[in-house]
Amino acid sequence: MGISVDHEARKREIIAKAVRLFAKEGYSGVTYQKIADACGVARTTLYRYFPSKGIIFNTAIWQITSELTDRYAFILSSRTNVTQRLERLLCAVLAMIYRQRPMLTVIFDYLIDAQRGGRPVARDIEAHTIGLKRILHRLLFEGVRNGELRDLGVKFMTEALYAQLESAVLRLTLTQNADHSFSEKMLRTTIENLRKEDA
Repeated sequence: MGISVDHEARKREIIAKAVRLFAKEGYSGVTYQKIADACGVARTTLYRYFPSKGIIFNTAIWQITSELTDRYAFILSSRTNVTQRLERLLCAVLAMIYRQRPMLTVIFDYLIDAQRGGRPVARDIEAHTIGLKRILHRLLFEGVRNGELRDLGVKFMTEALYAQLESAVLRLTLTQNADHSFSEKMLRTTIENLRKEDA
């Protein structure tokens, strides 16, 4: 009788080991062969799961994104007011950012390497961030429409909140002074300042 292999579990294991390797050696320092070696499989076996290093990398990013998408759906479906949903959403994103520090470091390294190599990255960044920006925009629009939030321009408000998340990513990946509770306090304060005084 043949050995049964859980292919989904193996894919998750490959991604996890590849992310650790990327975090240790940087995206450009990791070869397909190094990933196969880290996973203890032949290149041909690895190829059955992921035909390239880039696909492994993108799959890891999409896994993180889908984890957040599940949280978004739950938060958005609640019947709480807009400021409460905004706060829950942004705190969930911030928590994920801190949990995924190694992957964020790899992404940052990849983007810098791509820019040095003259490869355009704007479309890749947009593909991975557009969902969150749309949700923020939708919530802010709802809050302005129902009189709960001040109207400072929904696009401006969306970009301001998103910039705080980007700031947290930069602090986390580039410096040693990232503080989760401080980042969360900044977001909560910003949301509070968007509220109408009589709301």
